[in-house]
Amino acid sequence: MTRITRRKFLKITAVSLALPFTSSILLANNIEKTTWKGVALGAKSNMILFHKNPSYSKDTLDICINEVRRLEKIFSLFDKNSSITLLNTQGFILNPPKELVEVLKFAHNISQNTKGAFDVTIQPLWTAHANFFKSKDKNNINKLKESIQKAKKLVSYKNLSIDKKEIRFKQKGMQITLNGIAQGYITDKITNILKEKGFTNVLVNLGEINSIGGYDQKRDWNIATPYLKDTKYLTINNTAIASSGGYGTKFNEKYHHLFDTKTGTSANYINSVTIKAQSAMLADAISTAVYVMPVKESKKLERIYPNIKIYKT
Repeated sequence: MTRITRRKFLKITAVSLALPFTSSILLANNIEKTTWKGVALGAKSNMILFHKNPSYSKDTLDICINEVRRLEKIFSLFDKNSSITLLNTQGFILNPPKELVEVLKFAHNISQNTKGAFDVTIQPLWTAHANFFKSKDKNNINKLKESIQKAKKLVSYKNLSIDKKEIRFKQKGMQITLNGIAQGYITDKITNILKEKGFTNVLVNLGEINSIGGYDQKRDWNIATPYLKDTKYLTINNTAIASSGGYGTKFNEKYHHLFDTKTGTSANYINSVTIKAQSAMLADAISTAVYVMPVKESKKLERIYPNIKIYKT
């Protein structure tokens, strides 16, 4: 699979990052800011920690980075030996990692609540579009339509059997992608590690964003939102945020990587969506679902998830 550009374009304002660590003292309270920048699941990532002991911050970040690498071996489509690559290749996986079971069960619940708009078995549609736009027939739209119809038969979260002893596709040729949920899951996992380690002012951006406290004791974290009209930034404090839009990975001006499961092709109902929620995994999944759903249908999600905030353009 071709490595894709992340669809998330949220940015942290007023933060200078360097590879791999930088530290700077905030003289007002002698708290030191430590930052890390790298890549996780193919996405540019960074973490910002405030603590009086910079050595403790760096040691904790090492623990976090090792955990990210461990989780990548489960969720990454770019790793030929990952758990989901194994599942996609052979159609089943015995004694799957508990983290994979947890994410897939969460995804199943989202799929039910969105009536299949969010569906991790969408990967055959990505493959159909990617192969078409790389082919000599890329100007023959009828060829794409034929490929879409074949791929649609392989897309249904209902045909994914999930159990702690085995995960299995009920139909040959199915494949999954967790690009719309795994980043959020990993972001939450790392945020929880930092909370357990006693950090009270943290921002974790591993494709999705989660926070502990604010930037410091005086203000919240300011997250720039370039795709929201008349909104320079959103503030978060012990909350998470995620965005989705067709701007992330484009095949051409019309077709991109976010698919409506009903039509089988790229959704273009809105320009972008940003979700604020209590967890990055929920924000991640709902942002994908809202983007690929017709506007009237997406409004129902606000009743199902009353504690999330939806910003659409």
